[in-house]
Amino acid sequence: MMSEMTRLMNDYNIGSEDLGNIRMAAPLVHENRDRIADFHYGRLLSNSDTARFFKDEKILAKARNAFTSWLTDLVSTEYTTSYYLKLNRIGGTHVRIGLPTHQVNIQISQVRGFIADLIRQEYSDDAETAARLINSINKILDLNLDLMTRSFMEEELKSNFLSYKLDSWIIRTAKWFVNGFNMILVVGLLFTGVMVVTLCFVDFSQIVNGELDRGVLGALGSLLILWVVIELLDTQIGHIKGRSFAIKVFVSVALVAELRKVLMSSIGHVTWQDQATLIMSVLVLGMIYWLISKVEPH
Repeated sequence: MMSEMTRLMNDYNIGSEDLGNIRMAAPLVHENRDRIADFHYGRLLSNSDTARFFKDEKILAKARNAFTSWLTDLVSTEYTTSYYLKLNRIGGTHVRIGLPTHQVNIQISQVRGFIADLIRQEYSDDAETAARLINSINKILDLNLDLMTRSFMEEELKSNFLSYKLDSWIIRTAKWFVNGFNMILVVGLLFTGVMVVTLCFVDFSQIVNGELDRGVLGALGSLLILWVVIELLDTQIGHIKGRSFAIKVFVSVALVAELRKVLMSSIGHVTWQDQATLIMSVLVLGMIYWLISKVEPH
């Protein structure tokens, strides 16, 4: 956590000069803690959306003490692991009481402006020093707001799920199963390809045995199916790699299967009604394939 805090300070360009400026402004902030708190809670209580969080004086007093403690830590320049954890707890508290995150942004902005006005009044005869101190205070306030918002979002995520850890485990398990099923599908397509190649050899053997018409048409149909299997395999591999899913390839499977039936029916004992049905199904599948080809990206 200390390394995270150091990283954040580097990200916000908070160096030794800024720490010196914050220490210089610290006495002014300490002396005016009550004024800043009065201003802060005056605004909260005047707004019906935020006043509802302070139902009685006890809650208000507790919140006020926490706020003045935060102000003290803000200018302490002791930005350690303890400070990191405190800011995370503040974000979690905002979630538990139901304070919207935009209200946190609004209040930090108002406090920022109030402290800046105090510094300008204190250093009215030294505008350069005032600007330097305000700049450093703004940096540490930005860092505070960053950590509060981050912890707010993390806590809100945990609160919204029935069980954050359980949901994470389910998601990881589901991804593992999806990857596993994808690999099973690839293996299945490979096995199907091998079977279709075997079917091609059977059809070629019919040609050798003298059944020329049946062998040629059967081989042609088998080669069409093999082509579709290759397309399916290529589509599945592309899908695993992140490409979009091609629906038309699956339509082509049904289309080729029907075409093979039409080819084989020409040499078989099939009634004209069955042939008409096969031809109609080929036409319908062909139309569907054409329509999908028009809308599906290539």
